[in-house]
Amino acid sequence: MKGRIKGSGYIKMVAVVVLIAFTIAGCAGNGGLSNTTDTTKGALFGSAGAAALGAIIYHGNPLAGALIGAASGALAGGVVGHFMDERKKNLEQALAPQINAGLVSVQILADHAVLVTSTKESAFAPGSSVVSQGVIPTLQTIAKVVKTYGKTTIAVIGHPDATGTIAERTALANQRAEAIRNMLLGMNVPPILVTASGNSNSHYLDGRVEIIVHPLVSG
Repeated sequence: MKGRIKGSGYIKMVAVVVLIAFTIAGCAGNGGLSNTTDTTKGALFGSAGAAALGAIIYHGNPLAGALIGAASGALAGGVVGHFMDERKKNLEQALAPQINAGLVSVQILADHAVLVTSTKESAFAPGSSVVSQGVIPTLQTIAKVVKTYGKTTIAVIGHPDATGTIAERTALANQRAEAIRNMLLGMNVPPILVTASGNSNSHYLDGRVEIIVHPLVSG
């Protein structure tokens, strides 16, 4: 990105990039990330994300600069798989105590995204959007990996409880996702790299959260 963008122009630029990311995350939130196969999950946060970023890069739009800059660069297609396999290993090693205790799970998705899921043991308390103490070490690990290695974004998917109206379930799922996002921002993950979306139609009705670490692909 040439030169320096200041004032309202920069704010608009960041807003559009975040909107693109939220649109992608919203597909999962509204369509039910947990109700899909891993292949579909990867498509939502893989092909769609890469296509959106690729479009703004190939059109010479400086929007890409803010996102790539915040992520300390982007990945070329040929190295994505190895890079994300290594990030999965980093997360599994650092989260081994939580994994062994049944607090979280880690898996690779299609298109190389890495999914970290809390369990009912580390989920939100019923009716609450206050982040559980049991999930904070997981968030600290994810934040450290993203800041250390860069070239990734984070999508947070919140899930509701089994009770309540559709409106209440939607609000609670969104509040939980946003609470996790705010926690990650408090750990100095750049705001432009983190989206939050509630999945009110989830089959998971135990207050868990899904966090997807996705590779930032340049085209």
